[in-house]
Amino acid sequence: MKLKTKIIFGGVIISAIMLLSCARKNPPRDEIPILKDVLAKFEQAVKAQSAAQIDSLMIAEALELGYNSGRILSEIYPDTGQGTFYTFGKRNFFYTKDKAVVNCLIMADSLDIGRPVEITLVKTGKSWLIKRFDLK
Repeated sequence: MKLKTKIIFGGVIISAIMLLSCARKNPPRDEIPILKDVLAKFEQAVKAQSAAQIDSLMIAEALELGYNSGRILSEIYPDTGQGTFYTFGKRNFFYTKDKAVVNCLIMADSLDIGRPVEITLVKTGKSWLIKRFDLK
């Protein structure tokens, strides 16, 4: 083969390898609606102050690490369970194929500047579950 042909062939091979490696690192975008749905269910459970619903959205490992509905509700509603919760606002999602981090704000109303929180989720099978809930 001529040198020019070898260089072109080598470039095509390198490009193909790079594309395949990028495809494995970047998870499909169809995970975003699923993550948003889990966060919406979590938000509704927090609004209802439903310990059972919150715990059902958490992976067992989270409970072992001390993350449970009682702790989460006491951090969101710090005044002995009283107060208001409006939403998890200004959400930013970062995820791989089996781990996601949602940085957002705990807001008491639409004008609240919020308290930053980082919610970590993990994928088990086809489901995303909450692993950590850390105020920042």
